[in-house]
Amino acid sequence: MLTKNSRKSSLFILLVGIAAVFALTRFFTRPAAGQAGPSFPSRTVPAAPAGAPTDQIIVGYAPQTGLQADRAPDAPERMQQLSAAAGLSLAYVRAMSGEGHVLRLPEALPLDEVQAIADRLEALPAVAYADPDARMFPARIPNDTWYDEQWHYSGAYGINAPAAWDITTGSPSIRIAVLDTGITNHADLAGRWVGGYDFIANLNVANDGNGRDSDPHDPGDWVFTGDCTFYTPNKPSSWHGTHVAGTIGARSNNGLGVAGINWVSPIVPVRVLGKCGGYTSDIIDGMRWAAGLPVAGVPANPHPARVLNLSLGGLSPCGSNLQSAINAVNAQGAVVVVSAGNSNQNAEAYSPANCAGVITVAATASNGHKANYSNYGSTVEISAPGGQFGVGQGGVLSTLNSGLYGPEGDDYAFYQGTSMAAPHVSGVVSLMLSLDPTLNYAGVLAILQATARPFPPGGTDDACTTAICGAGIVNAAAALALVDPPPLPGPYRHYLPSLIR
Repeated sequence: MLTKNSRKSSLFILLVGIAAVFALTRFFTRPAAGQAGPSFPSRTVPAAPAGAPTDQIIVGYAPQTGLQADRAPDAPERMQQLSAAAGLSLAYVRAMSGEGHVLRLPEALPLDEVQAIADRLEALPAVAYADPDARMFPARIPNDTWYDEQWHYSGAYGINAPAAWDITTGSPSIRIAVLDTGITNHADLAGRWVGGYDFIANLNVANDGNGRDSDPHDPGDWVFTGDCTFYTPNKPSSWHGTHVAGTIGARSNNGLGVAGINWVSPIVPVRVLGKCGGYTSDIIDGMRWAAGLPVAGVPANPHPARVLNLSLGGLSPCGSNLQSAINAVNAQGAVVVVSAGNSNQNAEAYSPANCAGVITVAATASNGHKANYSNYGSTVEISAPGGQFGVGQGGVLSTLNSGLYGPEGDDYAFYQGTSMAAPHVSGVVSLMLSLDPTLNYAGVLAILQATARPFPPGGTDDACTTAICGAGIVNAAAALALVDPPPLPGPYRHYLPSLIR
């Protein structure tokens, strides 16, 4: 039984160590000193031009009675009639499946012009339909050196990011706040973040020699035995906020390191976690400030965010102050994404995962099943890749710092955790808002859940179902395809289903 003093100690862990429950199951592999990690050849795949020119049209002929020679698909008389309607000379190329026929224009024309020609052909009684033979391209693949290691962006149980990048890579007017340990200077994050604030008021937790200030840099959160409680083990600095920020928005297609989900929208680092975690009061102030709401004694945020990522939590109810802050942030038009927790327990006991008005994210391994550490339950809205060492392709690769204690050089590492799953959803939400900034929390959640990829069939102890892991695994391209206004121009309307896999 807990004594009064031990109960106080436990409460201290919950409030000051609000992220500590995640640290036990958040592992990483780090390259040897001076090594940046595994080396892969960089390559560039051209992105699909918007409305790429084409020199072909697909037509289907209306059923004809009789077998007249001039009605044959390639008959000169038929081609003359089609050419006259098109206003230019058309050549017959070949028959295709589905009783269609391919016609060629004298030269490639812009897609809107080819669509106009197709519309004129379709007006003929003899033509059942006519469509531009639109040119397709490989899904947009960044040339970042270790993109091939980021399994969590593609494949059967990734987030379907390449097809999403063909639709949008983000908008500079949408900002994503990362409420975490702060951020480090990193070549793959240079120019990707703006503003920020350090909300840690307690000097011991801050670990930077001062309290709240406008510097969101992470000085390190290392601890030695007994620093937090009598049984706290030694552990190096996690650089947790830098890792989360890299998943959301590392510089992409720059021939270096890793890719982020959003290539354009700025990140706003909000430091709320330090040595031994962070206080809920600091996190609440950081949330309000991040969304552009006033906080006493703190300058107004000149870069209010539309997405707030909280890869943190603790074993506690959702307090009234925390819920009030979430309500205020939602009313401001911002979307809050939180990690479910890493204790393999029901997330309803963990805050802020158990709060209303947030998108709670569970973690899946590369095989699509629930990661063995991930919390679960009815409070989970959706799942995303969080990785699991020893299963399939392992953890989630992102930016890091090489310092064991204070910051040193740039690094990359594989982490696992629901802390890694949440930024995948935050990145996708930021792309959705880049297309339609009028979306709110309810609209975003409805689209994410309606387009989620189904979990793989059961058969393991860690199988996910919609009862415990949310609607499915987040599907970036399918979510963007449902965002209004439509992301693709009219001539591509027939090919939208190909994005939803």
